[in-house]
Amino acid sequence: MTPTPVLLFLIAFLVGSDEFLLGPLLTPIGADLGVAPERVTLFIGAYALPLALLAPVFGALSDRHGRRAVLLPATALFCLGSLGTALAPGYALALSTRVVTGIGAAGILPVAFACAADSGPDRAPAQIAAVQAGLTGGIILAPAYGAWVTGLFGWQIAFAGLALAAALSLPGLTLLRDGGSRTPDAASTGPVFIPGALGAILAMGLGLGGAVGIYALAGERLRGLAGLETETVGLVYAGFGALTLLGNLLMPRVIGLARDGRQLMRLCLCGVLAAIVALFALPLGLPAACFFMAAWALVGGIGAPALQTYLAGLSDHRRGTLMALGSSALNLGVALWSALAAVGFAHSPLLVAVQALLSIGIAILALRPAPRRATHWLRRIS
Repeated sequence: MTPTPVLLFLIAFLVGSDEFLLGPLLTPIGADLGVAPERVTLFIGAYALPLALLAPVFGALSDRHGRRAVLLPATALFCLGSLGTALAPGYALALSTRVVTGIGAAGILPVAFACAADSGPDRAPAQIAAVQAGLTGGIILAPAYGAWVTGLFGWQIAFAGLALAAALSLPGLTLLRDGGSRTPDAASTGPVFIPGALGAILAMGLGLGGAVGIYALAGERLRGLAGLETETVGLVYAGFGALTLLGNLLMPRVIGLARDGRQLMRLCLCGVLAAIVALFALPLGLPAACFFMAAWALVGGIGAPALQTYLAGLSDHRRGTLMALGSSALNLGVALWSALAAVGFAHSPLLVAVQALLSIGIAILALRPAPRRATHWLRRIS
């Protein structure tokens, strides 16, 4: 593997880790900062909201001024924000540093995807899959990392570790091959929603965001179906994450079997929808429930980077903006659909299946075939 996908994998890993680190740390952080653990959950929104709102701004800047010009300061800001959280003496300041970290993440993740796509039609699927795998890997390992480090040294060291990893990535990012137009030509200042873009962005928020939003409830559904203990549910989630990561890595090999990333994601969303509906609507035994969770993980892991690959190929000049809009739609979708799923699940698991039918079903419709000119280089990799 060349240095570029390794670097992009690592910085995406940091973003995924930071977003999911807090799960096991709410109580120790609250105890140290003198607040109830539920107030620490505001750290998540303080990080995710600027990431969702500012990603399109940074994506557009990377189109105009180059990827490195955005990635370097964004990674430095992420580093300072994480270090600030580790050193914050009180809750209010710690919450403010989470906003700073989220701003940095807004300039890292979508631009990393755009940078991967800049490698050209032959290498882009593999490099985009590497970024997606880094994000998935961070999501999987962050809770275990946070719990382990907190148990040994304290939660502050967990955040300091992320800051250190971000700082160590900066020298490598200075050598990263640059991309983006860096010229205010007609292509980079024209319409953003070119043919195919709106459907893909909607699919990010409604389809991928809808599936990820329901993800946290899968363990509770298993607990209800089979009476599993917490430790067993944790092991199931670990297997789910591993299969998702496998799907990310398989995408470059699978995409050639479809017309393009749009079609592959549409097929994958059909599989994810079927698995979610079966899991939440049917009175399954444990083996069948685990089978559907495994199918959900694997095909979802293939589909997510496939859709990123399709979105990246719609425009050379607007790539950063489009990838950032997709990232924002995903984060907003996760926030919305997870909240709705939690309310529905409290009444009946069947309502979660209905929600999936609506959100993911609309996403499948949004990914209807786009005009031929909208996939100008993705067809060459099939």
